[in-house]
Amino acid sequence: MPHGYPLLYALPYSPWSEKARWALDHHRIAYEEIEHLLFVGDIRLRLLLKKPTGRVTVPLLDDHGVFFTDSLDIARHADEIGSGSRLFPAGREAEVEAWNRKSEATMSALRAQMVLGLADDPRAARAAIPPAVPEALRPLLVPIAQRVMGQFAAKYRMRDDADKHAATAEEGLESLRAALAGGKKHLIGDALSYADITMAIVLQGVSPVDARFMPTGPGGREGWSRPELAARYPDLIAWRDELYTKHRRPTRGPAADARIAVG
Repeated sequence: MPHGYPLLYALPYSPWSEKARWALDHHRIAYEEIEHLLFVGDIRLRLLLKKPTGRVTVPLLDDHGVFFTDSLDIARHADEIGSGSRLFPAGREAEVEAWNRKSEATMSALRAQMVLGLADDPRAARAAIPPAVPEALRPLLVPIAQRVMGQFAAKYRMRDDADKHAATAEEGLESLRAALAGGKKHLIGDALSYADITMAIVLQGVSPVDARFMPTGPGGREGWSRPELAARYPDLIAWRDELYTKHRRPTRGPAADARIAVG
């Protein structure tokens, strides 16, 4: 069915979806955002992509029948068709891509720690159940929550090298701190680039950004927070918050831009 705007299939609380959303918004590209539902939404993606087997995931951008299937490709596409300053500075694309690889590894490690915690700890799984669920039903839903998280962990093979997740996350955060030494505001040059965006999003798994900009997913702020890392890297959290304040409009609350929500 023809549609007027590109369609972005995304999870509202996913750092990967936020990277794509930020790039599109930076370039003032109008789009319709369609909320992806875990597991059930995979069927829709398979039909769209004509991909009956293999892993499918969001974000996915459908720009009038041309599909971009990860955050980096979506950001590159936005750089080509949008307005505003480039997020991939000429001649420095390799640096941006290196930071994106660092971001992917660090975020994956932080996400794996969170998801495995929910899958393996009944108390954590219970805390992840939405507050609106009546207290009498919560114990019955704990095994279901753990099973869902276990399936998600299996989809992304989060138990592979599980003993290395903490070290991978720490290495990524230390690399970011070293690159920003001396009070630098940006990772490449003196303007916002996709390198800044992709590394700022990493902090969502350490201390979530203000809810005006982005909601948290299962487990809420407590589930997404790593207090021990937040205490070690307050400078990185402050850097992230400053980037959001300067370069991101709130998506929730009175100051939020209106967006088209498609079920």
